[in-house]
Amino acid sequence: MFVNLFRGSKHNPSIFGIKRCGLEDWGSLVIYCVICILLSWWAIRTVKWEQKLKIKHGGGLADSDVNLTGGPLVKLVSMSFVGGWVSGALGLGGGSIFNPLLLSMGCPPQVASATGMYMIIFSTGASSMTYIIEGQLDIAYGVWVGGFNVVGTLLGMFLLNTIMKKLGRKSPLVILLSFILGISAVAVPIFGL
Repeated sequence: MFVNLFRGSKHNPSIFGIKRCGLEDWGSLVIYCVICILLSWWAIRTVKWEQKLKIKHGGGLADSDVNLTGGPLVKLVSMSFVGGWVSGALGLGGGSIFNPLLLSMGCPPQVASATGMYMIIFSTGASSMTYIIEGQLDIAYGVWVGGFNVVGTLLGMFLLNTIMKKLGRKSPLVILLSFILGISAVAVPIFGL
């Protein structure tokens, strides 16, 4: 989405004056990809360093922390790339891809869900900024829908926590995440057609 601010289209010119499919367009795309790769490398390196310190000093490392070495690291990075590509290309929510990935790597359901919500903040923010810049966002409507989303989220979290405490297990959250993933798998192709 961010790259689309630089690139334009025939009907929607770039705000920076970069011609679509020109040398500057491809250059900005390459620079963007390099920045993404460097930030990913830096983040992995930092987390691995923090994990080594936690292990060395014997504290702060939870049982559910993903060990970023070997197979888990390759799985996390490759599935994140594929998940990001599929989310962007098909318009799927990132949570429908990353939540099952994190659950399969041993993350508790609450951590997987919270991580998915954290990632969505950035992609939604970037999309919203793009639409605001393009003048295609009805802000009053967005605030109205956003208000209902906040109320629904708080109510849903309260109910889910109450159910999990009453049952003494985390399975309701896993079942809910699986149900949402199933609905997404069926609804996206239907609405896409």
